[in-house]
Parts: sequence; C-alpha cells; structure tokens
Amino acid sequence: MNFRIKDLFNFASSPGPTGRAPQRWAKAACWTAFLSPLPSACWRIAMLAGADTGFAEAALYRSNASGIAYVLCLDALQISAAALCLGLCYGWGEKVPQWVPRLGGKTIHRRLAVTVGGAGAFALFIVVGEIAVQIIGVSAGAWDGWTPMAGMNAGQRAALIAAYTPAALWPFALTVGLVGYWRRRAPG
Repeated sequence: MNFRIKDLFNFASSPGPTGRAPQRWAKAACWTAFLSPLPSACWRIAMLAGADTGFAEAALYRSNASGIAYVLCLDALQISAAALCLGLCYGWGEKVPQWVPRLGGKTIHRRLAVTVGGAGAFALFIVVGEIAVQIIGVSAGAWDGWTPMAGMNAGQRAALIAAYTPAALWPFALTVGLVGYWRRRAPG
C-alpha cells in the first residue's frame, strides 16, 4: 500500500462504510477519552463555586466576569472536545445528524474525522506533556517555576492530582479510538 500525504486529503475516494459496530476496545477507548478530562473540569467548577481548593489564584478567577468566563469557556471547550471523542464509536461520528442544516445525513469522510482527531490528539500530547513535565520538574526540585500546587496543603494537592491525572489518559485513549474508527470504517 503506497500512502502519500496528499491522499489524506483525497475526499473524492470512498468515505468508508457506515453502520459497522465498533470494536469493544475502541468503544472503551472512546469512553475513556470522554470521561478522562471531566474530573479536571469539575475541579475548576468547584474552584469557581468557592470550594477551598487551595489554588492561590482562585480569587483572581472568581472576582471578575472575565475570569469566570475564561474558566467556563475552558470547561465548555474541554467537555465539548471530549464529547466529540464519543463520535468515533457512534453513528453521529459517521453521518452528520439529520437536525444539522444543509449537512444533515451526509457521510463524514473517515479521513476528515481521523485528521481532525489526530490533530487534536497531537495537541493533547503536547499540552499534557508540557504540564506534566513542568509539575514533575518543579515538584522534584529539578528547576524553579510555577505550578498550580503552590501553597496547597497535602489534601488539596491530592485533590488536584486526583482531578487532573485522568486527563493524562485523554490523548492516549483518543489515539486508540482513532485507530478503531479508521479500521472500522475501512473499505472492504
């Protein structure tokens, strides 16, 4: 099989069959990709609601409309992106839902879904990797820097770690879900 980059964008080819049941491992990966970022969103909502998270900058975000809007938009974007991961194992990830004007019912080309999802996974690997390296490096004393754990007691740090650690699974689970989607939608 000769694969060329330009073939990735050749949408004139078959978009891939629809209606095949997803592999169990791919469905599990898609659900993991959906669920893994939710605890961190809940932690930020709790911080906004006034919970004593120990986050030193909490008052800054809670004290003005732009800080609140930033956190709420970040959560909405994160949850929406996570929800799109489920489309890799359900019919609405193969065909545009009927209620969408002009596009409803059209088949989504598997290359488009995998390209967009792959770009998202790549971005997640970078973001999650940079955050992990920063927190681990500063916590281990390898270098100086800021982490959200500054000034937190042990319980608050544990809550933050418990809320954010599952998000580290997101790019891996999304990648596995994309492989499943690609294989399930392969012609023939």
